[in-house]
Amino acid sequence: MLAQSQNNKRIRDARPVLWQPAEKQREFLACAAREVLFAGSVGSGKTDAIVMAGLSQAENPKHRALILRRTFPMLRDMIARSHELFLPLGATFNKGTSQWTFPSGAILEFGFLDADEDKFRYMGRQFSMIGWDELTSWPGDGTDAQGHPVSSAYVYMLSRLRAVEGSGLRLEIRATCTPGGVGHSWVKARFGIGDEGGPSQVIDPQTRFRRVFIPARISDNPYLANTEYERQLEALPEATRKALLHGRWDVYEGAVFSEWDHNRHTCESFEVPEDWEMWRGCDDGYAAPACVLWFAFDDVQDRIFVVDELYERGLGPEELALAVLEKDKRFGRDLGGVIDSAAFAEIGLGARYGKGSRGHIMNSLGCRWKAAEKGAGSRVHGVSAIHQRLAVRKDGYGGLVICRRARNLIRTLPSLVYSRTNPEDIDECCEQHAVDALRYGLTRRRTEFRLVKVYGL
Repeated sequence: MLAQSQNNKRIRDARPVLWQPAEKQREFLACAAREVLFAGSVGSGKTDAIVMAGLSQAENPKHRALILRRTFPMLRDMIARSHELFLPLGATFNKGTSQWTFPSGAILEFGFLDADEDKFRYMGRQFSMIGWDELTSWPGDGTDAQGHPVSSAYVYMLSRLRAVEGSGLRLEIRATCTPGGVGHSWVKARFGIGDEGGPSQVIDPQTRFRRVFIPARISDNPYLANTEYERQLEALPEATRKALLHGRWDVYEGAVFSEWDHNRHTCESFEVPEDWEMWRGCDDGYAAPACVLWFAFDDVQDRIFVVDELYERGLGPEELALAVLEKDKRFGRDLGGVIDSAAFAEIGLGARYGKGSRGHIMNSLGCRWKAAEKGAGSRVHGVSAIHQRLAVRKDGYGGLVICRRARNLIRTLPSLVYSRTNPEDIDECCEQHAVDALRYGLTRRRTEFRLVKVYGL
């Protein structure tokens, strides 16, 4: 019997190895956390990792895996790679449904999710594994249970993660990406990723499930490390090289404000001197977050500071006004400011304030808002104003410095990418509420009044 067992072992060992994970890929595939992100530099083996993650429970006939890309054409290379890996396993592919069926009966499906309504194609379905390739390509257009920005598609698909009780299946969310893209900010925040791109772990405060981030580097891929491809990446411009080669999350290809430097453009909070001018900028919102920023101007250094921030959704005009005025009191100032002109649109909120717009209601309570100018080119002009203020001065700091209590502005400003249709503007899928408030505040028109005496002849 022993001889027969040893002979069987030799037979098994003689089978060809179709694919073998590198060390980091193995760590990703073996991680037991509910949500795992394998992300970082290009050429690190992320595509193979996410495809093979779909096979984690392929011996269970009830296993259903779904791997998503933003658009269907983006799936082509991945589907082609899956043929190389799955056909030798005896799996069959249905081109019409983009599904692989394995000998056990387990199914792996490739799908896409671009427009918001695409997510409803998965209504009523259930998956034991959902994979997201290039997760940062989905915008942060929704919120999670704690009100933090997240992709609405991602949140919805979490509801499709389920399995029949007693099936023995694990529930898994697996994702890959490189830094950058319209979803950079929410992905970085959800997985607690630091600027340097080191490993991290977050415990969901509501479900207590773990979210784990595993860095991916080209140096972890034995097939591409120290090759001509890696040397080619070394020759890229600095910001692009840091993201695509070193997997850093503070700079990346396509960033609008590539001059951003956390050390040069942020500071700790301080008491604003009484002789400094102060004002506010606001991007109004209810379903989307309203953002109000408080500005202070040091005319000696010609430097503008963002000294405070309010960032919250679901506030009616009265609630927002009271919150703004309460912060004004902390500065001991009677302030005015500039707000998105849409806040003055008549939407029938009631006649007791005289006019039925959010802006008029807030002004009737003492906010002193003026409508921001939103003519042709105003957005591009606002982006240009931010660039000008971010320019670093001789003292080593920018002309715009943000106190670190303005967390959402600091979080979203460096994560913005350029529009695909207008290379001078920001992609509309980016989370822009804080940056819009910044634009309004920086481009306000200052009005001065001077009292003079006029003498007759």
